[in-house]
Amino acid sequence: MIKSKFSGDTIFWGVFMIIPLVCFIIFPIKIIKGYSGKLVETLILLFIIILFYFLINFLKHIKFIEIKDGKLKYYSIFRPFGRTIDLADYIGKVILTETGTRGSYKSVYLVNAQNKTSFKIMELHYKNFNELNSEIHLKTLKYPSGIINYLKILFFERVSIK
Repeated sequence: MIKSKFSGDTIFWGVFMIIPLVCFIIFPIKIIKGYSGKLVETLILLFIIILFYFLINFLKHIKFIEIKDGKLKYYSIFRPFGRTIDLADYIGKVILTETGTRGSYKSVYLVNAQNKTSFKIMELHYKNFNELNSEIHLKTLKYPSGIINYLKILFFERVSIK
């Protein structure tokens, strides 16, 4: 059995992002209660919703992962009681190098029986990413090259692999 080990940055940013999450839930409610339809209020509300989306998108990738006997179990803020994934249900994995504000990092995407990417593990969050990757005994699939395909996987994360 192997367990994930968070990097120091992940712990810091995870805790740092939970505080604004609460504010981004409460603040729009207060704006909506006194909403008068003014352009400034609308733009502020839209800005807060966009920030909230990016915050949720960041936090959903921070998962505590355990891999044991062909099963991957993970816990996250959105799955506090965990979820178990049977790796036998997946046909392969795709390993990509992605670029973000903190530099380049590898990501592993699990590909399900419908040839769609459905689970992502980012090197950015784990000290032992290579151990986690090697413990996932699935065939490595080639992701189609091209800027459009890269942007699809980067922003939507659910992409068909041929």
